[in-house]
Amino acid sequence: MERIPAHPKPKWELEQYLTPSPIASALVWTAFIQGAIEERRVADLGCGTGRLCAGVAMLGGNCTCVDVDRDSLEVGRDAFRELELEADFVEADCTEFHGKFDTVVQNPPFGQVKRGIDLKFLRTAMNMAKVIYSIHKSNPDSRNLITREAQTRGFSVEVIPLSYPMTPYYPWHREKVHKFLVDIYVFRKVTG
Repeated sequence: MERIPAHPKPKWELEQYLTPSPIASALVWTAFIQGAIEERRVADLGCGTGRLCAGVAMLGGNCTCVDVDRDSLEVGRDAFRELELEADFVEADCTEFHGKFDTVVQNPPFGQVKRGIDLKFLRTAMNMAKVIYSIHKSNPDSRNLITREAQTRGFSVEVIPLSYPMTPYYPWHREKVHKFLVDIYVFRKVTG
């Protein structure tokens, strides 16, 4: 997954960041060992250049990369071609995307630019699949809100807290590595 390049000109308004390898690996490996990847139809919402989807493809999943940014998708397509990985690439607004999948993996925008966008991604995912792996910035209020949303929609919730090591991505980032807590959520449809 580390061979998937970062976006050459990330767009702040879309909150584009490359998911760090340890976080991407933890999410994809957890999904794999829980039986949600191999021979499954998987959507990567807000895929960026496709790092999560690359892991899915390497582990035997049929992945669809979905992103609103054409430039990200082109970088991803080129990287997948070079690595001889297969995936479908779809240019679409992830909050309005429709389809049926076995699993959704995602690292949605955290809502720093557009408040609540992470919940819109999550609602879309819950309409598309019965199993979802989603990364969200960790804090007690968000955790309560996300858990309530999932339970209202008939999903069980498992939370895996991790430290997110973000390297400078935009010109105004000054720290070599900025670490903060994230939660990888595992949602499974149990009712409805």
